[in-house]
Amino acid sequence: MSLQFTILLIGILLFAAVWTTKLSSRLNIPALLIFIALGMIAGSDITGFIRFDDAELAQLLGTVALIIILFEGGLQTAWKEVRHELAPSLSLATFGVFIATSIVAVASHYILGFSWANAFLLGAIVGSTDAAAIFSVLSGQPIRRKVGSTLEVESGTNDPMAVFLTVLFLEFVTNPEEASLLMGLGSLVWEMSMGLLIGLFIGWTASTLINRIDLSSSSFYPILLMSFAFLSFGLADTFHASGFLAVYVTAIYISNHELVYRQTLVRFTMSMAHLAQIGMFIVLESRNNCSISGLSCLPLPLR
Repeated sequence: MSLQFTILLIGILLFAAVWTTKLSSRLNIPALLIFIALGMIAGSDITGFIRFDDAELAQLLGTVALIIILFEGGLQTAWKEVRHELAPSLSLATFGVFIATSIVAVASHYILGFSWANAFLLGAIVGSTDAAAIFSVLSGQPIRRKVGSTLEVESGTNDPMAVFLTVLFLEFVTNPEEASLLMGLGSLVWEMSMGLLIGLFIGWTASTLINRIDLSSSSFYPILLMSFAFLSFGLADTFHASGFLAVYVTAIYISNHELVYRQTLVRFTMSMAHLAQIGMFIVLESRNNCSISGLSCLPLPLR
């Protein structure tokens, strides 16, 4: 595919994605479904305009997009509204993920004939909700605020449990003699606690710096704000903590403290999040040559 045609196709897809959101509003369906449909149309399933089979690039794009989407979701979260839903959200993010994993595992074992270890590994991979999909589905939908807040917080905090279960059952599949539940629990506690602490630290740093620094142009403030989202994820991931939890906590901290140019920064982040949703779901749905037996075929990266 030539460079000129690629650029033209990107413009067409972005234009179509924006205008089809009007259709989703009229039909009262999530815009996420429209983006997925566009990806299928542009991909190898129908037209074949996009033949995307680079698993590493897909993981990079998915991670970057999810960082932006989670950060925007956190900026839209008011602590006074979600603190009352924190207990049910964390229950869903831990016990709920385990229950969903178990249901998929039982079905995989008895219906597909997987061994218990492989069945639970498959359940762990698909057992947690996807923050990108949740935020997209809930956007503009007539859902009670309490329910919406619970689902948003759950989708932003279930990453450590998903990682814990995936790594644990992967150990049982690849090296059952040395697999340790205690070690897995220690990893879960570390990921959650360090992700929380790093998120709070980066959030405090961002709020303090953005409010005190005097940049030559106000147009640099949105870029500075987004840099803290990636700093939060990168720092947490470096310490083997939950990067996505750190990003979400950072955004919540920033949103609930004084912030210069708040409306401008929030609108910029919302636009970036919409662009990330469009790009991620279109690109990932347009991949080809993907085998269900490979972990690289997951719609979002293993965290």
